Amino acid sequence: MKLYNNPQSRGMTLLPILKELQIEDQLEQVEVPFKDMHQPEYLQINPMGKVPCLVDQGVVISEMAAIIIYLADKYQDKGLAPALDDPKRGTYLKWIFFCHGPLTEYIDVKNLQVSQEQIEKVRTSLSFGNEAAVFDFFKRGLSQAKPYLLGEKVSAADLYVAYCLICAISTKILPPLEEFKPFLQQMARRDSLKDISWFKQYRT
Repeated sequence: MKLYNNPQSRGMTLLPILKELQIEDQLEQVEVPFKDMHQPEYLQINPMGKVPCLVDQGVVISEMAAIIIYLADKYQDKGLAPALDDPKRGTYLKWIFFCHGPLTEYIDVKNLQVSQEQIEKVRTSLSFGNEAAVFDFFKRGLSQAKPYLLGEKVSAADLYVAYCLICAISTKILPPLEEFKPFLQQMARRDSLKDISWFKQYRT
């Protein structure tokens, strides 16, 4: 397997998952500089010119959510993904696609400094709705974590949500709401996240 990535990209979200799956030494990590992402050589691999992108036995898997789901299912024995017939699979997929869709769109809109007034005008066409909806989704969902999103066992969804959440907080896209603390403190104790400085304040 080859994983095309960049250390300054959102693709770094995958690193804790690779550690949890214990497959860091089973794939070749290829750094793609930003200046090369839209060059013909890389566009042959991913026409979108984005990272991360995984190639496994000739099959190209782009998009963060797809790579996470693919790897967690491929290494099902590591226990990071509920089985296809497990009712918890629905909640698992909901969180992964919330991060990949509504949350990512919300972050992009915030980075573009779109006003709340403009957001409200097109709210029905935005996957995240508005800021209040994003906050409410997180507050309600994380309040039900016991201690993880699916119960007592960590999943790839927890790792993805935690990384996205702490990234958004650290870059001041999201405020450090009290409702986030128990979940982030739980995740900060995991070895796969110990080298990520953004979690430092939660390691108590």
